[in-house]
Amino acid sequence: MARVSLRKNPLLAALLGTLATGLGHLYLRRWVRALGWLSASFAATVLFVPESTLSAVSSGTLVDPFSLLPLVLVTGISVLDAYLVANAERRSDDARASDAARATEADESPACPACGKPVDPDIGFCHWCTTEFEAVDDAGTGRVDERGDE
Repeated sequence: MARVSLRKNPLLAALLGTLATGLGHLYLRRWVRALGWLSASFAATVLFVPESTLSAVSSGTLVDPFSLLPLVLVTGISVLDAYLVANAERRSDDARASDAARATEADESPACPACGKPVDPDIGFCHWCTTEFEAVDDAGTGRVDERGDE
């Protein structure tokens, strides 16, 4: 069974954004963006939602849904933005991880015969355990011969 990572999950960011404007961005650690969306939501409420609608919502009575449309639009766009940001971050993290995996596969250096750690073939000794080498195997097998005492 595959594990599902909740780190930078686009659906979770969108779900949190629907609970409260800017919460999806806070989950993504986009502090300034979250503050911007929260400010936009506040501005849309103050500028475009009538005061009678706000008092009716706070008292729990029914209101005209079209009077809350500016607030709903700002919240919806914020949710979409949180989803898209999380999706882009996840893709860039996946691409970065695959690039790193390819780089480690291509950069395999020879291993020390004494300690098994990767060594620099140009030095002539293991910088981990100070074992001196006689010759470095250039055939590409990744093994280094230890200098023998005669």
